Amino acid sequence: MSASGINNTYDVVIIGSGIGGLTAGALLAKHGKRVLVVEQEQEPGGFARDFKYGPYTINPSLHAIMGCNPDGPLGPGIIYSLLDDLGVQEMCEFISLDTFYRALLPGFQLDVPTGREAFLEAYMKHFPQEEGGLRKLSRLYAKIQGEFMRLPAQMKLLDWLQFPFRSPQIFRHANSSLEAVLDRHLSDKKLKSAYSIVYPYLALPPSRLSFLLWAVMVADYVEGGTYYCPGGFQKFVGTLVQGFENHGGELLPGSPVTQIKKKNRIFEIEINHSQHIFSHQLISNIDPRLIFNQLLAEPQVNDKYLQKMNAMKESCSTIGLLLATDIDVQEVDAAKVTIISDWDLESAFSAAQHGEIKGAAVHIPSVDDPSLAPHGENIVIIQAFAPTSKDNLTPEIRAHLTNQLLQMAERILPDLRNHVTFTFGNEGNLEDGTSLHTIGPMYGWENSFHQTGFRRLSPITPIEDLYLTGHWTQPGSGIWTVVLSGMLTARILLDRDLSKPIWPLQ
Repeated sequence: MSASGINNTYDVVIIGSGIGGLTAGALLAKHGKRVLVVEQEQEPGGFARDFKYGPYTINPSLHAIMGCNPDGPLGPGIIYSLLDDLGVQEMCEFISLDTFYRALLPGFQLDVPTGREAFLEAYMKHFPQEEGGLRKLSRLYAKIQGEFMRLPAQMKLLDWLQFPFRSPQIFRHANSSLEAVLDRHLSDKKLKSAYSIVYPYLALPPSRLSFLLWAVMVADYVEGGTYYCPGGFQKFVGTLVQGFENHGGELLPGSPVTQIKKKNRIFEIEINHSQHIFSHQLISNIDPRLIFNQLLAEPQVNDKYLQKMNAMKESCSTIGLLLATDIDVQEVDAAKVTIISDWDLESAFSAAQHGEIKGAAVHIPSVDDPSLAPHGENIVIIQAFAPTSKDNLTPEIRAHLTNQLLQMAERILPDLRNHVTFTFGNEGNLEDGTSLHTIGPMYGWENSFHQTGFRRLSPITPIEDLYLTGHWTQPGSGIWTVVLSGMLTARILLDRDLSKPIWPLQ
């Protein structure tokens, strides 16, 4: 995959081939734009891409997605709709997972299914006295999701004036944390912890996590289902790239952007300090701080914008171990996704920031996809939030964190450390911490209510014809949100009616 020629002028150049950038690029190409996506890595996909090591396939970032359903209470899912619109939906298989995740707390285990009634019954079996509050929350999620889908792509003055009446639940909960809303509906402390234990999917504890983003995420998972891509999520990435290229889009991998200049309304993009590409419009699918603070030769941005951007708080990073094991995961009844924690989620999150792991997520994708590892082996991904000073991890701290991650995983995979058959990406000793990896910030800006939805950076920047897409911009992080972001950015560039919702595409 490569551009047909350097020193060409494109209608649009996109920096970064994450899912948001590929979505925007594919839709723009479909509507007649000449689009080039420039990617510094050798493979597209950003955090969504898989890594292959001999017979092993691993994705350290993406474990399950939503929006792949062909139908549902609110119509087809967003990913299904996108691939269908691009004419490549049949190229990528998605399988529905019956269990969303397994929650494992001291003396407590719960397999959380999808489907509204099944989801509710799973919790009510353990907390029957909380049925009223659980049902109210479920209805609230559905209302918020419906309001969210009806929001205009871009809010005008009249939309803001009518906002409290057209979107009353979003308006009411715009400044709410998950913790605050749960406190209004539920009374049992253990239920609150069990109910919100999946907060790592949005990387903030309940006291700081945007309730609106949580509500839309859970509503879509529960109503539309949880999905996995057999063979690895690179197949989803590849399908999206195929849709992009089928419509004339070009992808240039292994090409880091080293400088951006703008003159006479044309962007000059320098690649590898030597090659130059020209574009009428430019989309950034990478950290905007790199664009405005480093890559732009003459930023041309007012101080107020830069101050806002530089003051925003990035999301957490994760530490983890990527392993293969010969443990029979069926025999020990291991789930594909198990989230382990102490009952006090706030304390567990805080402890992780100081290098003590009291909560972790253990992913075993080969439970549902044996093709990821040789026969008799399974892929195991153990992840927790990284200490704030992750860049200065000493060998001693790395070894300590590695041991804690293994201890967490051994709650469901006994004696795992003695049954490791392969360690990904590092030939070092597992016990000495050299195999520990870090990823992040995985979610762009953190998902607090201060930085979610319209409070995130707009896709429209102060520099004319320079736009943002992906998890650094509206509405937030996660695969479905970056797909939505790509759709929004494409619509803006195509000058389509922004008074209508972003999705459905038609």
